Amino acid sequence: MKMKNELEIPSYPPLFFIRITEKIRRFFLRMNRRFTHPNVVMWEMAHNMWLAAGISVVAELGIADLVKNRARSIDDLANHTSTHSESLYRVMRMLASNGIFREVKGRRFETTSLARPLEDDQIRYMILLHLNRNHFEMFGGLMKSVRTGETVSGEHSGRALFNHISNEEKRNEWFNRAMTSASKMQVPTLLSAFPFKKYGSIIDIGGGEGLFLAAVLRSAPKSRGVVFDLPNVLLKTGNVIERHSLGDRMALVEGDFFVGVPSGGDLYLLKSVLHDWDDESSLKILRNVHKAMDPSSRLLVIEAVLDEGNKPSFGKMTDVLMMAAAGGRERTQAQWEKLLESSGFRIYKIHSTVSYHCLIEVEKI
Repeated sequence: MKMKNELEIPSYPPLFFIRITEKIRRFFLRMNRRFTHPNVVMWEMAHNMWLAAGISVVAELGIADLVKNRARSIDDLANHTSTHSESLYRVMRMLASNGIFREVKGRRFETTSLARPLEDDQIRYMILLHLNRNHFEMFGGLMKSVRTGETVSGEHSGRALFNHISNEEKRNEWFNRAMTSASKMQVPTLLSAFPFKKYGSIIDIGGGEGLFLAAVLRSAPKSRGVVFDLPNVLLKTGNVIERHSLGDRMALVEGDFFVGVPSGGDLYLLKSVLHDWDDESSLKILRNVHKAMDPSSRLLVIEAVLDEGNKPSFGKMTDVLMMAAAGGRERTQAQWEKLLESSGFRIYKIHSTVSYHCLIEVEKI
């Protein structure tokens, strides 16, 4: 039986097994495309937008939780969500034809393995964050970024985006819960790739609701940690500390990493932070971390490291998102080396993981 405060995170097979299965999956994908007319493949790619829009609708309505334990009629679902029954049915029918929910006799729908990620305690908020109206409108204006090199909104950095998010209560909640969901997915891949227990004091810069640091501290019972972030982001972090019984080992510090960061850490974490920002802004963050670190301290930058070839890469997808939304970017190893060296660091080692993230272990020059 699970204890109440246990971190409910997924587990993954070993890295070598994941890499083998990925190669097999990509092989069959290439075969499918090789024996399908290119016009058909491209048309299928293009109309994925319709499917994404449908996923967005049912995620916001919370349909997956309504059918979690039993099949429900479309009229029942429409009544619970205050929607038009026939219109909701047509969206649900489209999703069911793609394995997301299953339609059974009497216009009733039940859950499937592909519908479960849309449940409230899974990655529903990641879906809401990435498939909301703002994102559809933003990608409708992607040409502006391509023509100008700016974000779609015309802002030169991610500051405006994060200000908008923090000023909209619903969007701010979605963002923070989405980041927690992302950490929940990534935690097992990251914990197994780096010896966190070697470090007595760990400071998570931009650590959000604190789930990642909580997982790190539970794997390193002799370590202590600090979550450092903006005040509005830390509103629910205390709940994470209490839920995982870490009140004596995990603290909150409010602040802005563009102004400064706490000193005294043996290990500093920057997880999924720097890809939000352009090089100029990232240098400011890194230089503040450099200033706070002791000579013997280490920095762990947890981000994608893009390859130079044509291999499929989720990082190359999120790179376009960063370009359009925040003016940030994913980076190649050469770009990471240049950025880190410009802020007084050098890469000690890059640790690969099952996910698309790498742990870039960094030391002061």
